[in-house]
Amino acid sequence: MGLKEKFANRKMTRIAAAIRRSPEIPLLDAVKKVGVIWQPDQKEAYYFLQDFFSKKQVIFRSLCVFNENAGQLPDSASLIPKDIDWLGFPKPGKIDVFTEIQFDLLFNLALRQNVTLSYLTLVTEAKFKPGPSVSDQNYFDLNIKIGENQDAMYLAKQQIFYLGQLNKKASS
Repeated sequence: MGLKEKFANRKMTRIAAAIRRSPEIPLLDAVKKVGVIWQPDQKEAYYFLQDFFSKKQVIFRSLCVFNENAGQLPDSASLIPKDIDWLGFPKPGKIDVFTEIQFDLLFNLALRQNVTLSYLTLVTEAKFKPGPSVSDQNYFDLNIKIGENQDAMYLAKQQIFYLGQLNKKASS
């Protein structure tokens, strides 16, 4: 790990220490707001979640994080390299609307986390945050090991499956 990554991780550790929250496992049938952090190559999984929750008439918001300049023009619900500082943190302003929404669930579909994705997961207000178990230091409430199935669609389906399983345990 380089000096830049150490400095970014130290900064995130300080931010995490200042955040006080207690995760709450929401009932899938009672979810009102869902947020998704994703990257352009996870479009299929993103649309799967969007379809799943739109059938339940849930407010669905997303933030797409581009690692390189996009061939297509990104919209206001996306971050491009010029929106990110030299450490990998999003610049102020662009993410404020997304991170301040009180989500019931925040999904992170990125199979490989970086400073930007970890920071967004950390600061976005959500009752529950499932995500891939990719490293010891992450900010998920539910870590899902996907093993050799390095596929965002598989991850999205596993997140829904395990939330359903947790709902069954909570109701019994």
